[in-house]
Amino acid sequence: MISRRFTLALLASSLALPAWAQTAPAPGAAAVPDPIATVRRVYDPKLKEPQRPYSQRLRGQYDAAIKTSRRLNEPVSGLDFDPTTNSQDADDNFRESLRYAVKSQTADKAVVEVKLRVFKDQPELTLLYELVMERKAWRINDIVSPATTDGWRLSSLLEAGAKGQ
Repeated sequence: MISRRFTLALLASSLALPAWAQTAPAPGAAAVPDPIATVRRVYDPKLKEPQRPYSQRLRGQYDAAIKTSRRLNEPVSGLDFDPTTNSQDADDNFRESLRYAVKSQTADKAVVEVKLRVFKDQPELTLLYELVMERKAWRINDIVSPATTDGWRLSSLLEAGAKGQ
């Protein structure tokens, strides 16, 4: 006869199984990509703008803004600063201040928060990277500065830039 204690132990272990199963992939299974690794790539000084891991949507918006910028022969909205630092310039060693945190994640979307100091005597900045899963890899779909006074959303800036604003 099965005891009540045995039944409760079996039930408790079966409830814990899904959490345990998520911590390590099964042998031979593909590892789940890390959204922070994708965001870290944009801070690699060797990485050029066209190599940034942007989604198809964001890359299309960049291309449209660049086309308009060339046509007007001047920088347009979204192309007049570096969205990864929210600045035009930065200290050479600003990368030492970078801190990353996954704020939310599902199978096809993630938000990574980045905190950094562009200049050592300036306040710390926060940027949010919205990622989507494309072709089995995380891609940056938008960058957001959540600052209350002068916040921005890169996709909105690029959209305005493509219109010549």
